[in-house]
Amino acid sequence: MVEETTQTNRSRSKMAKPKPVYLWTVIDVLKWFRRVNSEYLHYLELFSKNEITGRALLRINDSSLQRMGVTNNRDREAIWREIVKQKLKTDIMEIRDMERIVNQHSNMAKITHKATAAAHRK
Repeated sequence: MVEETTQTNRSRSKMAKPKPVYLWTVIDVLKWFRRVNSEYLHYLELFSKNEITGRALLRINDSSLQRMGVTNNRDREAIWREIVKQKLKTDIMEIRDMERIVNQHSNMAKITHKATAAAHRK
């Protein structure tokens, strides 16, 4: 029984997709920032004060960070690097989702074609 439950939980966790970045709240962004920029937590308040959501995070650039108050070039580059990594992860997830949809449509077309061909043979 315990083994079944554990297996079910593993299956669910593999199937559960993370929330897309563009849907992140300010709190989600702050959690992400804490996780990936632990050396730069003194800038966390700037992200909170500027109410940076996931949608805003995806649009941030070097100038935005500077205007927000990240004036140290090295710190800004490090934070920007993490933002770019997150953008790339987001792009990869979206591409995989599109591939999955295309494959599903392709499989449905094959099934429909086979069914139509079988019906015509009768």
